[in-house]
Amino acid sequence: MNPNAVLLIEDHPLVSMMLADMLTEHAPDLSVLKVPTIQASEQHIHENPRLVIFDLNLPDCEGVASARRVRDLFPFSQLLAFTGTTHDDILQELDEMEIPCVRKSADYHELLDAVMKGLMATGVSCQEGMSADKMKSKNEFQSNIIAPGSKKPLTWRQVEIMRRIAVGMTAKEAARDMNLSPETVRAHMREVLVRLGAQNRAHAVSIFTKAERQSRLLEEAQSH
Repeated sequence: MNPNAVLLIEDHPLVSMMLADMLTEHAPDLSVLKVPTIQASEQHIHENPRLVIFDLNLPDCEGVASARRVRDLFPFSQLLAFTGTTHDDILQELDEMEIPCVRKSADYHELLDAVMKGLMATGVSCQEGMSADKMKSKNEFQSNIIAPGSKKPLTWRQVEIMRRIAVGMTAKEAARDMNLSPETVRAHMREVLVRLGAQNRAHAVSIFTKAERQSRLLEEAQSH
């Protein structure tokens, strides 16, 4: 049994890393376990995790069936469903099962609030409050920085990474500066290239710099 374990069942690596970063930032003593499927989560039953955060739509199970399966596997754990669904019938069934649910479209603070409530319900002591700089830099999960022609803006985590890359840091240096693993930074960089439509890192820096400048000009115009 691991009294400080939190289990993430999420098949999207970036979403999984974002949630893990959030958990360790606000509850550093936690041991975060990550698996991509419900079947893979079975190896952690003996850990008896305090909190299980799971995606409703996974490769091996979907919808309410996922919630039932997770509840059966981890009957003594606090559960939190993470979903992109907007179907009221599914959300109602989760409510009847007394499983809290947060949508993937939620902003950073709404998501953070749901995760912290789940942790505190298990007795975990969380670091309360955020510095003014962090509040500003993590205003929402999705930033307002988007490349021309792109449908997906960068996340604030990706913006923070790109700001460091733009001033000449390597992925390893950015990881150390942000207290992340180099693998996490490299995974974010791969997604940044896709979202910016960039051919390589130098091209990404060029697009990012222009997009961030445009975003600032727009913010200034809206404030007047």
